[in-house]
Amino acid sequence: MFVATGGTRVDPAKLQLLRDIVVDLAKESGFPQPPDAKQKTSFDLQLAVALHREMRISPAEAASGDVWAFLALIVLPDVAHWRYPKPPTDRVLGSDLTRHVLGRMWWRSQLVYAPGDADPYAALHVLGEAAFDQIYARRAALGGSPHLIQSILRTWKQMNFAGPDITERDILRDFLKRLLRLAPLMLFEALDSRALDEELLEIAKETVIGYLSSGGRVSPNEIGARTAQVFAAGS
Repeated sequence: MFVATGGTRVDPAKLQLLRDIVVDLAKESGFPQPPDAKQKTSFDLQLAVALHREMRISPAEAASGDVWAFLALIVLPDVAHWRYPKPPTDRVLGSDLTRHVLGRMWWRSQLVYAPGDADPYAALHVLGEAAFDQIYARRAALGGSPHLIQSILRTWKQMNFAGPDITERDILRDFLKRLLRLAPLMLFEALDSRALDEELLEIAKETVIGYLSSGGRVSPNEIGARTAQVFAAGS
């Protein structure tokens, strides 16, 4: 089965090579013994790089749920079960690629991939899975643009969320809401990287100020100084 843009039938030897690579990564994280949280994270990040680097498929092919269902159920059923024992169907079928055991990791790599960098996958470490899923879940408006995703990640690297009065999850959720409101009025793809970074940085600062101002988290006199602390990492 091929997507509308066509494709090349995969050689069985390449499927076997992909399986060997993924199984070896799983073994490094304890496979076949149940993995702990640290091992899951380590495996997922290595898996993201390996799938994107080795599969060499187009986004159109990667958007096909059948591709990922085949890999999870036919090529790597043991690894899929090890990573998600008794999984909900969307972890192994292609019904929701934001949750698929393999597909979601390919897409994370695709959206952060920076071929001109020394480590083109370094941005995988900027956001955790839950935070990245917030972005990808809004892919219709935001999550399908590597240009925008990479700018979000560069903005996030400038922020420090230490302290009890601020949480990364809440800031990201509010930040994305602001981007969604702006999306109908601004073509993000038309901005170069520098201009987009500047725009997103201002939105991030507005987000932090709004968050700190609500609910009396800090006093009005302290908002400016606290905001400056959050962005000190990028100064």
